[in-house]
Amino acid sequence: MFRGLYTATSGMMSQNRYQQVLTNNLANASTPGFKTDDSAVRSFPDQLIKAQNANQPAPIGHLSTGVYLQEAIPSFLQGPIRETGNATDFALLDEKLAADPETGERGHLLFAVETADGDVRYTRNGQFTVDAQGFLATSFGQRVLGDDLQPLQVGGSEFSADDSGAITREDGSVAGNLWIGMTEDAGQLVKQGHNLLAWEGDPDEAPALAADGERYTQQGFIEQSNVDLTRTMTDMMTAYRGFESNQKVIQAYDRSMEKAVNEIGRV
Repeated sequence: MFRGLYTATSGMMSQNRYQQVLTNNLANASTPGFKTDDSAVRSFPDQLIKAQNANQPAPIGHLSTGVYLQEAIPSFLQGPIRETGNATDFALLDEKLAADPETGERGHLLFAVETADGDVRYTRNGQFTVDAQGFLATSFGQRVLGDDLQPLQVGGSEFSADDSGAITREDGSVAGNLWIGMTEDAGQLVKQGHNLLAWEGDPDEAPALAADGERYTQQGFIEQSNVDLTRTMTDMMTAYRGFESNQKVIQAYDRSMEKAVNEIGRV
């Protein structure tokens, strides 16, 4: 009897975790460059039940042992592009990449930034600013890297950039080129804090600098989050109903055990 109790409990835990993923998506619906997390509920291996009181054990059927939620996997679909008019805003344009002739799929473009520890991380959030030293930086202070993987010093916020990421300062001097990288395997990118991504795959296959001279970015625009609000709200209601259903199963088991203790136990 307790097997069903464990199964229902695992269902509650997976739906609770799913609700957390959806809540995080909803909270970042207005975060530029944010990529929604997708996840799937999978079952643990089933058990084969057999009757052991016969001369020859006879199969009865399969028994589910519960479910669990796989890790959240970011969806790297291109988000809507919105014009801001700010010189420090940049949008990456994945549709400018050539499609794979066999699969028809395109890769994904990334900016590179430097963390406080000196590590290189990637981001899709092109809503930058200029720090006190005149370096182009994220809103959290990580400096944006050029194609030489060195921080870009733009001087002030009145600079210009062409669609290939070449930046010219207000005084006409050249600041350098934005590092715009490309990967065909975005599944190897893992989310970290501050809308940053870390490469967890083979270092030899890490995002590489995209081809020179291509129109991969657009100044004065940002890529919005690709969170679908309608779908997210619907999925949250579905997760809530799933949690509630498993909760009712546990309550039914609780009443059955109470009856067994208080009534059958006295016989």
